[in-house]
Amino acid sequence: MNAHLEMQLEEIDSILEATLKVDDYVDLEKLRKSASHPPFESKYLAPISSPAPIQVPPEPVFVQPEARKGLSALTGKKKHAASVAAARAAFEEQHRQWQAYSASIPMRQLEQLTAHTAAEEQRLQHLASDRSQYDKECQARQAEVDAANAELDTLIHNFQAGKQEAVTEYVGIVFGNSVYPDSFPWGVDYEYDQESRELRVSLTFPQPSALPTVRQYKYVKAKDEITESLQTVKEQRDRYSSVVENMVLRTLHEVWESDRDGKIDSISLAGGVAHIDPATGQEAFTPLIAVAVDRTTFCAIDLTRVTPAETLKYLKAVVSKNPHALAGIDTSAGVRGH
Repeated sequence: MNAHLEMQLEEIDSILEATLKVDDYVDLEKLRKSASHPPFESKYLAPISSPAPIQVPPEPVFVQPEARKGLSALTGKKKHAASVAAARAAFEEQHRQWQAYSASIPMRQLEQLTAHTAAEEQRLQHLASDRSQYDKECQARQAEVDAANAELDTLIHNFQAGKQEAVTEYVGIVFGNSVYPDSFPWGVDYEYDQESRELRVSLTFPQPSALPTVRQYKYVKAKDEITESLQTVKEQRDRYSSVVENMVLRTLHEVWESDRDGKIDSISLAGGVAHIDPATGQEAFTPLIAVAVDRTTFCAIDLTRVTPAETLKYLKAVVSKNPHALAGIDTSAGVRGH
């Protein structure tokens, strides 16, 4: 539990530092898609094996019964003749059946070939149907990719031309890549003004209650239970103020580091907290900070060496005297009115 808590606090305290370690620039060309098609499969791929041809059985051969020998030969001539006659009759019937069967084989072979040919033709029809369905699915995937790439081409062209919607969309991609701690709710709205080349940003901070308030967990052996010691109010207040300051500087940094083409000359940013007003029970948004800064001024700052609170003073930002208590600032005159 302490290790998890330490990790949470470290992630929160390094919100600004984390973004300084990555390049926030987005190469729009790398967003180009290519269709990925699964290999074609069908249970009708393999040809139907040809049946073994019907063969003519060996022709029957007459085998004459052996003649009796010795004394029985003298007395059994009639019996032997009868055996021969019976064997001959049986052979002739067998031979007749063989002849009839042999004569039917060509027709049976033709029927066998015809059945195999019909089955193979049906297989090819099923295979063609499966291939046609596969081709349609591939075409649909390709059409989807082509449409997405066509939209990307339009975005790239309009972004290079500094069109308002394209620059706004690009900034959205940049913010979409901004990774905050999983348990850290935040939000951002933005809009680029093509005429003034200014980006207007509305930043939503997490509520103070979203941050951990525990300093440490401890196991009490005597009671067989885990207790927790809480951060002081000052620690909670200082950490939350740091979150507000770091999120603002991080947002400004991400925009300008990603804007290599220099489409944005200035940023006006207002940040606050969405919450339930304890006095009215209604949804409310309390502004906690407002700052307006131009590219040249901000990009001259080395964020790896600054104290965020001092940087915001330098930028003439208006900051809540107590963000943790949701003490709002006056934004009636707008961000630049301060």
